[in-house]
Amino acid sequence: MRDCNTYDLPINGAALDPIEEAGLKELLQEAAKYYDDGNVKIAVEKLWDAFERLKTYYSPALDKKQSGDKIIADMSNGKAPFVNLFKKEFQELTTIGNDFRIRHHETTKINIEDDRHYEYFYKRCLSLILTASQYLNGQAGF
Repeated sequence: MRDCNTYDLPINGAALDPIEEAGLKELLQEAAKYYDDGNVKIAVEKLWDAFERLKTYYSPALDKKQSGDKIIADMSNGKAPFVNLFKKEFQELTTIGNDFRIRHHETTKINIEDDRHYEYFYKRCLSLILTASQYLNGQAGF
């Protein structure tokens, strides 16, 4: 069992409320369970699966790229600096997922040997997902 600290981002009912897509919600719940149980490696894998599923949130009406672009546009409120920021973050997380041994296990993938790196990947990806989820389906802000 993990000890919580001020840097932990909880995945709880309130954070998941805006998410209507059952598969995405389920992956986030699984990630949280593995994380809380101290299995951060599997938690990161589930979280990256959730990230990939998030990018298809508006499918089949939109393809994966269009769906991701809609999420970024909604998060950005039409402000170019935020479009650039969130677009880069989506791209960076996609690159991390493709280059490191998170979801893919080919011999060419970069091994993650330090659990603190898993912690970093988990919190970085979770931060983007929880922020994006606040904008899904035209959710109003604060």
